[in-house]
Amino acid sequence: MLLWLIMGLGSIEVAGYALLALMLPRRSQFQPLERLSIAFGLGGLGITLWMLLLSLWHIPYSLLNIAGPWMALAVPVTLLSWKRGWLREDCRTILAVVYTLVTLGRKSNFSTIESGLLLLLIITFGFGLLRATLYPVWAWDAISTWGLKAKAFYLAQGMDFSRIDIHNYYPNLVPLLMAYIYMWLGSVVDYLVKALFPLWGGGIILLYFCFLRRLGLTRAWALGASAFLILNGATFLTHLFIAYADLPLTYYQLVAAGLLYLWLLDAAPAGSGVIIACMCGGMAWSKYEGWPLVLITFLAAGLTLLWLRPPQLFKRLLSLILMGIGGWFLTIPWRFFTKFQSLEVGGDHIGGFYLHQFVQGIWLVLKALVWIPSFGLLWPVIFLSFILAGSSLISTPRIFLGLFCAGNLAALALAYALVPASPAEFPLYVRATVDRLLLHVAPACALILSVPLASPGLLANTERDFI
Repeated sequence: MLLWLIMGLGSIEVAGYALLALMLPRRSQFQPLERLSIAFGLGGLGITLWMLLLSLWHIPYSLLNIAGPWMALAVPVTLLSWKRGWLREDCRTILAVVYTLVTLGRKSNFSTIESGLLLLLIITFGFGLLRATLYPVWAWDAISTWGLKAKAFYLAQGMDFSRIDIHNYYPNLVPLLMAYIYMWLGSVVDYLVKALFPLWGGGIILLYFCFLRRLGLTRAWALGASAFLILNGATFLTHLFIAYADLPLTYYQLVAAGLLYLWLLDAAPAGSGVIIACMCGGMAWSKYEGWPLVLITFLAAGLTLLWLRPPQLFKRLLSLILMGIGGWFLTIPWRFFTKFQSLEVGGDHIGGFYLHQFVQGIWLVLKALVWIPSFGLLWPVIFLSFILAGSSLISTPRIFLGLFCAGNLAALALAYALVPASPAEFPLYVRATVDRLLLHVAPACALILSVPLASPGLLANTERDFI
């Protein structure tokens, strides 16, 4: 059964790698670690959207119907990647990474500090993987919103909502991906399926590390900042083994915001625009909160361009609009499906505007930012980094990170002002949800840590070895 799990997870990577090879230009400057990490997110998005289309066409789910077209696509794409040299480079990188992990970098010129940080990350994800796969699905949303849907989709061999009525209007990337792994396992094995979530977490940390390297951090500082991100408080660690949709949403948000930030710095690899569009589609397909996050991200990028007025401003604004349209286009199949199935878009979390909740929500969000059990010192250090950025925060593309962070925190307080809750229930509702909502944007906001830690002359030096 473990072999089937590995094959199922591997097929997601293969599908994403095939899409990535088709999307990127021949001379794209994405590093192997970036390609391998982004491929998993693209594979999850592509496979689940394909499952949605199969349901629209009334084609029952089976491994042949779902995975077959992707594996067939992978054959010519593998030849294309081999001719470009990507596949050989990526395979060498995988072997190098495995060797580095096994030896803790002792044979890769890692310093003692770097080896210690690497060991810390290995232990963290090893714990997350064991904790995820040794226990069945637990916690309210994991069971009711995602887990039961995954079982229903697997047993019905399609997206059948006739026998389930639990937030049916929610996007379905997570339950469909879980159902896909069930198909590889041959039954509902609700502990092995949770291996998906440490992989999402690993993708976040690996991409965060790569983005920091592009932003000028040495390997030691990038490893240290990555460990600092994941080990501050229990929120990130808990989501490695809890079957929630928040970690996939965080992943897509980090890739979209990180590549947009590099694009504003004129340091993004070629082909980033289409990846950004896909990541926006992934955000909207992961959770109901995904599309508002997309809008805030693009609003921050648009305001940055208008404020800095770089050369070819109109062309860059047009490119930004096209990226957003590309992300919106990926939401059309689900919108059509909800109309076709007569699924009502939920309004159970939205009421009128309650001023007292807005004021109280601001206070509760601020408390959550400094609540040690949730995020440790992460958010105070993020705010300190914004202060250390000084005048560059308004005179360079770093303003994007400031607008992104401020916009998301303001939107969070505003969202709480719309919640229909009693005065006694409201503080409990905020405490139960605020850590997850902050998690969505924490890694992207934490890119500002590159300001005090960056080494001069290393910005976007894509020729050096990331590992």
